[in-house]
Amino acid sequence: MRLNFLAGMIGTALILAPLGLAQQQDKAKQTQQSQRASGDDGVRRAIEFQRAKDRADERQAWAEARHPSVDYSHADRQMDDSNANSVKDPGPKVKK
Repeated sequence: MRLNFLAGMIGTALILAPLGLAQQQDKAKQTQQSQRASGDDGVRRAIEFQRAKDRADERQAWAEARHPSVDYSHADRQMDDSNANSVKDPGPKVKK
């Protein structure tokens, strides 16, 4: 009787073992898919961030074009030719 019981338990274990292994492989596949999805999510978030930066740059450029903070139309770019405040270099001292 014990032999029949032992044979039945071993047979049941052999029959159900592939089902348990199949579920473990499915979990591994789901884990890999979720990792891929999180990688895709990171790329998607990076693209959204870059687009938001581009929109902000465009708004800033548009605002500066309307109301420039620096007026370049009256820039005085002429050099001052007067040497009134210039200091001359005496050069190296000559040893006697």
